[in-house]
Amino acid sequence: MIPFYVVDPELAANETRVINLFVSQRGVPAGSCGLLESYCPDPACDCRRVMLNVVEEKRPERFLASISYGFDRDEEMAGPFLDPLNPQSPYAEGLLALVEGVVLSDPRYVARLEQHYNLVKQAASDPHHPAYGKLQKVLADDAVPLPTPKPARRTRKKLKTQKSRRKRRRR
Repeated sequence: MIPFYVVDPELAANETRVINLFVSQRGVPAGSCGLLESYCPDPACDCRRVMLNVVEEKRPERFLASISYGFDRDEEMAGPFLDPLNPQSPYAEGLLALVEGVVLSDPRYVARLEQHYNLVKQAASDPHHPAYGKLQKVLADDAVPLPTPKPARRTRKKLKTQKSRRKRRRR
């Protein structure tokens, strides 16, 4: 499986789903979690699956849950389910329930995941795609470590604009 941000970093940054919990729910503490998508990079494979790795915003290198989901809903192993090959945190069951009930119930989001799946398959079969070499390397050697995405940083202009808005509100 390859993280979607390796194939299209900009699109992944713009379309990564985030769960914001203001209070604890289903045993999951309050906070923000991102759903990092990973897909099979083998262009010959038609598994039609996504792995949603739930990460805490403060520590994106640590997976809280790895949720497998198949697009063909009639398949026996369509999911969603906690992937048995990956370690799961104590919050994994609660996160699975939240992802299933809130995120995967949105047909537009599921359609977006399918589009991302197709983009990965296209990149894996197009030697001119910028990610092609990385995908081929992963296919050749499963032990290749992939970088963790860097959290988005606010620009100075955005920070100044936010500060000036706060000052105006106080007046």
